[in-house]
Amino acid sequence: MNTKKEFQHPLIIRITHWLNFIALGIMVASGLRIYNASPVFYFKIPSELTLGGWLAGARQWHFFAMWLFLLNGVIYVIYNVSTRHGRHTTLFHHSDVHGIVPMIKYYLRLQKEHPPQKKYNALQKLAYTTVPLLAIGAILSGIAIYWPVQFSFVTRLFGNYDTARVWHFIFMASLVLFFLGHLLMVAIAGWDNFLSIITGWKKSSNTTEPHV
Repeated sequence: MNTKKEFQHPLIIRITHWLNFIALGIMVASGLRIYNASPVFYFKIPSELTLGGWLAGARQWHFFAMWLFLLNGVIYVIYNVSTRHGRHTTLFHHSDVHGIVPMIKYYLRLQKEHPPQKKYNALQKLAYTTVPLLAIGAILSGIAIYWPVQFSFVTRLFGNYDTARVWHFIFMASLVLFFLGHLLMVAIAGWDNFLSIITGWKKSSNTTEPHV
């Protein structure tokens, strides 16, 4: 079977992808240190998994990463909404609904043959469209926690200060679950797929449906 290389990821997608990876890692690790100062639930996180050393240090790391995550996310969303690459290959459409179940079966090894797809499959597009919404929820709930007086109307959106903390934990946990699922999908797809988000290029068989 002949193979060739096809261009997969524009430079702006590669840059925002890795900046999101760095920002999310810092936010999670520093956020866990902040969580330990006043746990929402009946458990604490081992200090080895946290960042910041103490509460004030963790807050500084957390807000540095938050601004990076926010600005980077805005660039990512604007690019995908305003360009053909985003509208046709990244964002989820109603026509992608029928592709969800076949992809789930394939990933669960209930179906051996890979379902037809273009650049991204239905599950990928659903994830890439949903993650910005989770990120918005995490940022708004973080604002409700950090500025409960100045932005009291945002805090009220989540019920009150205490419930805003719970929602913030849920949003961040959802982003972490997405990240872990993303790593699993990358591992299943193979090494060449991983390299494509660095170089932009990926080997492709000429028997598969062309990427767009």
